[in-house]
Amino acid sequence: MAHTRLTTATLALAIALSQTPAVAQSGRPRLHVNPRWKNCSFQLDSSLTQSAWHQFTEEAGLVAYFRPISDARPMGKWKFEISMLQSQTGIDDTDSAWNDTFVHPDSTHWLFEGNGLKFPGLMARVGVASKTDVGLYFTRSPGANYGFVGGQLQHSLVGDTTRAWTAAVRASFVSMYGPADLSFRVYGVELLASRRFVVSKWATLSPYVGASTYLSTAHEKTAAVSLDDEHVAGAQAMLGTAVQLSVVRLGVEYNVVKVQSLTLTVGIGR
Repeated sequence: MAHTRLTTATLALAIALSQTPAVAQSGRPRLHVNPRWKNCSFQLDSSLTQSAWHQFTEEAGLVAYFRPISDARPMGKWKFEISMLQSQTGIDDTDSAWNDTFVHPDSTHWLFEGNGLKFPGLMARVGVASKTDVGLYFTRSPGANYGFVGGQLQHSLVGDTTRAWTAAVRASFVSMYGPADLSFRVYGVELLASRRFVVSKWATLSPYVGASTYLSTAHEKTAAVSLDDEHVAGAQAMLGTAVQLSVVRLGVEYNVVKVQSLTLTVGIGR
């Protein structure tokens, strides 16, 4: 019965959050085509303006931001987790910020279908001390020319592995690799607090809230445009839940910001 209630509550939260409206897509622009890659890839078009470059830097920082989808409780020394993540961010791919930074295999191959850009990833976390965890993040777009790698350090400020209430601070970075036309990075610092509820001897539920600041940086490296480097700072709030079912870990997080996102994760750990 406890397991049923826990699973139902988690699914209900995920479904409710997924109903958040994304940015509405207006009229479709003409796509920039380059059949060199099998999937949508980064290549800056000569029509890209400084204002669109600024918008891209801001919104791409929210798409690529390192979100471990975990509560504030430390993992414990040498405890580990390996997870798969799926994030959906409500960008508008008809904006020149995205249309003029991407090329497509053909004239009908849009950046995404539906209400948001889906972004998968792999993550590993390990406790390196009693109150300190380290995380690594990796993703690669199949058939495209780009991917992201990142790292994160989390340190517990209040509580430990045995306490119900915990608070922590995190520092993170994510860097793009692959495209010849640009370099891109995003850095973040966040505070979060969580409360752990023991449902049974093998199941816990840990809702959490937090806030973060971030800095996105973008530099173009192509003769197609002449744009200044962009450095865009911002802030976002987060609301999520982490669920532990024996060695299985589940999580869902909603981010409240200009371009909203929903992230789900499933993994294993001990």
